Amino acid sequence: MTLQVVGALCILVALVGEGLKISEVEVRRLSRTRAIALAALGALFIALPILTQTLS
Repeated sequence: MTLQVVGALCILVALVGEGLKISEVEVRRLSRTRAIALAALGALFIALPILTQTLS
């Protein structure tokens, strides 16, 4: 999995942080602070490969 896919999944989980269960994967309810941190981490994972390509 690339960093961008992981970042997109982090943002998706942060948005759906109300609690989600899909087959064997269960996401428990997230606090507002954790959801914001997870979304920021996801944005960083998406931006990091783009920034490293631009700088090199």
